[in-house]
Amino acid sequence: MDYLDNLKAKERFTEQGDAIVFESEVDKVYLAAPSKIAIIDHEKKRTFVVTKEGLPDAVVWNPWDKKAKAMQDFGDAEYKSMLCVEPAAVERPITLKPGEEWKGRLVLSAVPSSYCSGQLDPSKVLQG
Repeated sequence: MDYLDNLKAKERFTEQGDAIVFESEVDKVYLAAPSKIAIIDHEKKRTFVVTKEGLPDAVVWNPWDKKAKAMQDFGDAEYKSMLCVEPAAVERPITLKPGEEWKGRLVLSAVPSSYCSGQLDPSKVLQG
């Protein structure tokens, strides 16, 4: 999947695989992201699903430790328990003329975890 890395002057990269693992600061815009995105918390064995319509891209952000400590409205260790996944229209912004309408939709769901034998299977939570 193609993404723009905001930490590298919005340079465009391609990422392989169907999962993103966070081990440091991240600020990426995934282009033409899937309409359903599973956020799987392995530690707490829980899953959240972001379903989006009309917003083709997805921003994924976590400040990690150094930036979290520098933010006045963010606790020093809060980066460990948060992730921003935000549907967006970055590559092709939506521009409306007077009188035009546009509709976008975002649904956040907490779903039963698909935790089984030490693995979480995102394909199971994304069905339906």
